[in-house]
Amino acid sequence: MGGAGAVLGVDVTHAMLTAAATIGRSGCGHLLLADCTRLPLPGACVHGIFAAGLLDHLPRPHDALREWARVSAADGTLLLFHPSDRAERAARHGRPLDPDDLLAEPNLRQALESTGWRLTLYEDAAQHFVARATPASAGVMVRR
Repeated sequence: MGGAGAVLGVDVTHAMLTAAATIGRSGCGHLLLADCTRLPLPGACVHGIFAAGLLDHLPRPHDALREWARVSAADGTLLLFHPSDRAERAARHGRPLDPDDLLAEPNLRQALESTGWRLTLYEDAAQHFVARATPASAGVMVRR
């Protein structure tokens, strides 16, 4: 936390927030019990969203992306992250890499664009997956 803002850790379960508090995460920011598709926040108030291993586990990921766009300021950034690539995660779950996977670049780009985001970085590398997006209204140059 700083003088100009706060860090929020959001989860839909008490158990995860309790676990975060137990390891001291409440000292790094505020922990908020909320559904990420219906955040109790005003519009355009968030400057950064970091979602680690979350989007492809949501029953309605487009609802989350839309909500995150609603709460993001014009200079906001969305960062989607996972510590392994899509192929490794598919293999770990005993399935082939699916071209219909939400996190495949064309699918993610379309999902982001249809919910108010612009994809500015996409890396599905051997050691990680990361995608960065900015609000579509920000006019940021796309890097690939």
